[in-house]
Amino acid sequence: MNEKALQILEQYDIKLLRSFGGRGAIMLETEQGLKLLKEFAGSKTKLPYEQMVLAKLEQEGVCQVDRAVANLEGELISQGEYDTTWLIKNWPSGKECDTHSEADLLKSMEVLARIHQTARGIWGAESGPTCRLLGNDRRTELEKHNRELKRVQNFIRSKRRKGSFELLFLKYARQIMEDGVYVLGQMASSDYEQLWQKAKEEEHICHGEYIHHNIFINRQSAAVVNFQRCEINVQINDLCLFLRKIMEKQNWNESLALRMLHAYETARPLSETERFYLAACLYYPEKVWKLAHHYYNANKAWIPEKSTEKLEVFLEQEAQRKKMIKHTLQFGP
Repeated sequence: MNEKALQILEQYDIKLLRSFGGRGAIMLETEQGLKLLKEFAGSKTKLPYEQMVLAKLEQEGVCQVDRAVANLEGELISQGEYDTTWLIKNWPSGKECDTHSEADLLKSMEVLARIHQTARGIWGAESGPTCRLLGNDRRTELEKHNRELKRVQNFIRSKRRKGSFELLFLKYARQIMEDGVYVLGQMASSDYEQLWQKAKEEEHICHGEYIHHNIFINRQSAAVVNFQRCEINVQINDLCLFLRKIMEKQNWNESLALRMLHAYETARPLSETERFYLAACLYYPEKVWKLAHHYYNANKAWIPEKSTEKLEVFLEQEAQRKKMIKHTLQFGP
């Protein structure tokens, strides 16, 4: 362990057995269990509210979590050299969710549903700094995404020399943008406003980054980590993110999608409005927007081959993606 880490560890009542690198941090094997030590880059204001959610999930037996450990002074954040701040968190055992293991995926969906049931009305967001924990209205986000896709199209058109990514984007830009406009129009005529208002009034809390890297599965239970992006929002956003990530890896397998949705709904049934919103979010060409956003805001003189490969994969899966959404969630023109 390096000198900086040792200096931080001295501020805790923790007996270290050994340390090793992992997940961009320092893993600590201690007499009190496995811990993770990393430089803190989050919000000091938000951290106590994040810990409230984790405490609730632990108390209700929903899943294991990575709660922060208080130092000898009772503080969650410890000061290092040159005004750096550090955090030690409890770290769960188990293996990371395997995206090709159906058992892991179904368990992850069940756990997410239980998180959504439990993570409601914890903060009391009507007063104090918790108002800042409110997420963005998805309609506003999609409007911005659609405008950015149009800007990227215009920018590429104006270039004299175009690479493989740019040519491929231009070839399919019209259809991609039509899909973006279609989704926004469908949401405008749906009951999404009711979902959004209910999420705010009842303080529905989303994990914010519910992906396989943040889920650990073992024989007895499951664990979920990295709640730094938790916010008040429509909880279907978590479900959409996880399902989309898995479907991209599983070529939008209809039968698997149905079984995953069933696993979620066994613990928390979805309303018709929630199912419609889930379908709309899955239908939106999010992957293309992310690639375009990265391209437009990065060094356009050099485009990684990986960006072209990802766009090609998205386009190859396009027909299967829309078919799955239509058959499973009855959404699409």
